[in-house]
Amino acid sequence: MLANLSLNVPDAEPSIADAIASAAPFSDLQMQILDALAAAASRRRYAAGETVFAMGQYDGSEFLVVQSGRLKASHVDPSSGSMIFEETPQGAIYGLAPAVVGGEADGAQSVTIVAERDSEVVAVDAQALRELASQRPSLTRALMLHFAGRLAGARAGAEESSPEQRVYAALCAYVERDAVTAAWRIARMPKHRELADRADVDEAVAASSVAKLIQSGVARRDYPGLIIDDIAQLNRLAR
Repeated sequence: MLANLSLNVPDAEPSIADAIASAAPFSDLQMQILDALAAAASRRRYAAGETVFAMGQYDGSEFLVVQSGRLKASHVDPSSGSMIFEETPQGAIYGLAPAVVGGEADGAQSVTIVAERDSEVVAVDAQALRELASQRPSLTRALMLHFAGRLAGARAGAEESSPEQRVYAALCAYVERDAVTAAWRIARMPKHRELADRADVDEAVAASSVAKLIQSGVARRDYPGLIIDDIAQLNRLAR
């Protein structure tokens, strides 16, 4: 008599439509819409550290749904010269706004996107999204609610930003890249009073915030300025 055998069968990989449905604003859409988006999409896999788009390659012609892993996009803020980092975790979307608006994404040519971890990504064609939205009011409404919610959240976050956050955001405006060493640095630190006025905080808060950056290793003194050793962390603290 044969013993019963228990076989471990791996779970089937989610379909592209299911992967799209896992991300807002697509979670409540009808299956027909999800299938139409899936027909204009492809699945891609990237190892940790692998480049998804090098500078000059991303043109906003598709948006990315992170099915697993995490992506990190980096670009230079033209107004301050500081490096801006944007992380897109599992279940989130990169590039949805330019995909909806159409045309080349603003600043897309300066963006580099890498896989921060082993990642699986679903890339959806932007033109197909716009055409489908013009035919399906439910998709248009879902997109509108998504962006309205993000806008409301951004405003609330700005209103609730802490004094330290405002100091770090003000400091970011002084950061520039050294043409010789490529290091991120503040060539000449503003006086605490000047920094406090710019961030709308007390002078003591400005002084203590700068001291915390140095104590935590984010920055180090390089008289008369600072060298920023962790620009990503500075950007996170400023948000």
